[in-house]
Amino acid sequence: MTKHSIDLARRAEIGARRRSRTRAKLLTAARTLFGHAGGRSTRVEDICEEAGVARGTFYNYFSTIDELQAALFEDLSNRFDRAVHVAFERFDGPAERTCAAIRYYLLHVVQDREWGWDMVNTGMGIGFFHDSVTDRVVETIQDGIDSGDFTVDSALAGRDVLLGSGLAAANTLLTGGTPDRHIAEVATAVLKALGVSDLRARELVRADLPELELV
Repeated sequence: MTKHSIDLARRAEIGARRRSRTRAKLLTAARTLFGHAGGRSTRVEDICEEAGVARGTFYNYFSTIDELQAALFEDLSNRFDRAVHVAFERFDGPAERTCAAIRYYLLHVVQDREWGWDMVNTGMGIGFFHDSVTDRVVETIQDGIDSGDFTVDSALAGRDVLLGSGLAAANTLLTGGTPDRHIAEVATAVLKALGVSDLRARELVRADLPELELV
């Protein structure tokens, strides 16, 4: 390899790192701006000002603000979703895992309000959850249907019940809902909507919840 080719490779590496840092700055700025009650009205100009970049720079990385919202939502939700699915190994079946997922999600909304507002505000903007999340939810619901834990007519219907309830409940918690009571009531309602008996749903919601390990 010649010195010239080495220099070109080095410049390309430096450029890639710079682009990665700029993209990360835009996402960090977006997280700050979307992460509060009025965040849904955030504009491209607001993000550029917060990140300290020119408006044209934004469009080097994202074609629209919806595309940025999708990237931010995916980043925030995938990290959380991976941790939840690692925790799933501690639970016996689909009903237990579904109950744990609802409780983990809503508890995290309360514990990290910026994250919660980011999820609500960007989720509303892109049409709720990313495919990587919804696919895993559908798989869990289908497992529950196959095992007889759930009697909901289809995994897609179950997905919509779970995700729609979760997003609405997050908004309620962020705007003044009583955390412990509302989380328990929503988790119970979702399980019952999926076909779990009232008695079992309440037992699952009262069960101890191992600490979630976010890495």
